[in-house]
Amino acid sequence: MGSTSLTNGATDKTLRVGIAGHGLVGKRRQNFIDLHTHMQTVAVSDIKYEGEGELKPGLNFYKSPYRMVEQEQLDILFVCLTNDIAADVTILGLENDLHVFCEKPPGRTVEDIKRVREVEASRSHLKLKYGFNHR
Repeated sequence: MGSTSLTNGATDKTLRVGIAGHGLVGKRRQNFIDLHTHMQTVAVSDIKYEGEGELKPGLNFYKSPYRMVEQEQLDILFVCLTNDIAADVTILGLENDLHVFCEKPPGRTVEDIKRVREVEASRSHLKLKYGFNHR
């Protein structure tokens, strides 16, 4: 993460964003991320993609969010996935020292939420946020 700060909104570099789930919601998020002067979407993952490649210069695609996080140097992970895997991918982001924004509920079960909270507690320097836009 270097000297990047998300606590007061100030940054000294462009934050590299990965989006796990590049369907309707993921693409909407990408549009707004890329309008921000200190953020750039550099990678996306979605099960619709075959393998890995480049959608356009500076934007790579992956079939798996795990592979995307493994291959890319990211600062932030947006999780725009189905509820059955959103908690696992949120944990993936946190365990890889990424700030995480998740579109979905924290988990499908109390156990999912407990797992996310345990990982979050061990990484107090990271931000974890949830979007409940239609609630």
